[in-house]
Amino acid sequence: MTNKHIEVKQVAGFIGAEISGVDLSRPLHDDAVKEIRQALLKWKVVFFRGQNIDHAAQVAFTARFGEVTYAHPHEDEPIEGFSEILPIDRSRYERRNGLRRSSYESRWHTDVIAVVNPPAASILRAVNVPSSVPR
Repeated sequence: MTNKHIEVKQVAGFIGAEISGVDLSRPLHDDAVKEIRQALLKWKVVFFRGQNIDHAAQVAFTARFGEVTYAHPHEDEPIEGFSEILPIDRSRYERRNGLRRSSYESRWHTDVIAVVNPPAASILRAVNVPSSVPR
């Protein structure tokens, strides 16, 4: 399949592709959204590098793929004004539950597959990315 609005580059054997050629901070052409959806269905995980989007742009992008759900019914409060976004931040977790790394690492997740009507996908946006992850 040839894409007219995006570029897709495979990054792993059977799962994972990087999508470029789009600016997620701006409204996308319907055909670009269709191509992104097709890439997601084929590769299961897609990455958009170098994007500079805020909460509103993330929600607007997400809405192009269907109804946007509440962030997570069993986790911290979502961001004020953006009930669809759950901030994942180790320091927030540690303030609430104390320093329990093994518990945090084994319990952390972003999906809401346990709800009656789970969403088709989760969209993660990295805001602060460390140069390395502590073990």
